[in-house]
Amino acid sequence: MKKRWLSAALVMAMAVSALAGCGSKPAETAAPATTAATEAATEAKAEETEAEAEETEAAEEVEYGPILQKAKETGKLVAAINAQSPPWRFHKNVDGKDKLCGFEISMCYGLADYVSEKLGVPVEVEINDMTFPGVLASLQAGQVDFAPSLAGTAERRENMDFTQPYHRSLQTIVIKKDRENDEMFDPAKEMEGVRTASGQGTSTSVTFAEQYPKAELVEYESSPDIVLAVANSKVDAAVLNEKYAILICKANPDLMIDYDLSFDIPVERDPGASIAVPKGNEDFVAMIDEWLDQILSDGTFSSYEQEAILELDDPALLEGFSSKNILNNK
Repeated sequence: MKKRWLSAALVMAMAVSALAGCGSKPAETAAPATTAATEAATEAKAEETEAEAEETEAAEEVEYGPILQKAKETGKLVAAINAQSPPWRFHKNVDGKDKLCGFEISMCYGLADYVSEKLGVPVEVEINDMTFPGVLASLQAGQVDFAPSLAGTAERRENMDFTQPYHRSLQTIVIKKDRENDEMFDPAKEMEGVRTASGQGTSTSVTFAEQYPKAELVEYESSPDIVLAVANSKVDAAVLNEKYAILICKANPDLMIDYDLSFDIPVERDPGASIAVPKGNEDFVAMIDEWLDQILSDGTFSSYEQEAILELDDPALLEGFSSKNILNNK
């Protein structure tokens, strides 16, 4: 009997031991499974963080052209303008202080904001007002970073680069009203012998001479000088961009636009007003083109125009202003 009892006890002990062994297996396998999932998640997070770091590092290592690199390091862009052509660019006395106004002035500040966003650093713009020949010279010498309101003619493209055009309008002939019926302004005479004022060094002077080779071209440094010359009969006529001519004639009732003599410059000769940039800054030109696409399509450019009108002492001077951009009706 004693042997049987020992045998039964032994069998029972082995069964308990087996059951205990079976019960411990899930615990032994559960821990490694949880650890593996945690390790996988940690590894994935590490890879994600590493990828983000690589992207940031790559962005920091972008090689920019001279202008954008300088802007990133100094936080400044320098623009050249000739601020004597409202509503594009003009001076206004505000609270006893001189203020630069116009839609191309707004464009300068808007471009600086866009460059700030793209470079990831604050960038401001310094706007230098100078004569039109001075604008061209400073661009060619690389003394400024950009200049708005320039036509990308073939001659100029030899010395500077241009963005897409953002504005284009007719070239108009302005005369005194009391000479409206003067025979010299008969279109058939093709302005033969007509002393005509134009801007020194502008594409307008070149294209006017091509349009009316029989006319006598007289160049002036500034738009106000051109207007005074025709108003005071120092010249017989003036060739002016249509938008500016509308303003001038409404401000000076003794002047008028002779639309019979006005002309549109061929696109291949003068594609329209663009932003000029010194050579060797293709990335900057591409960035400006991106920005122009944006403001021409989202209404920002139109808002700049309207702000310029409101900054004039008499907004009615530019009635119909927004319809005078013949470049894709932008």
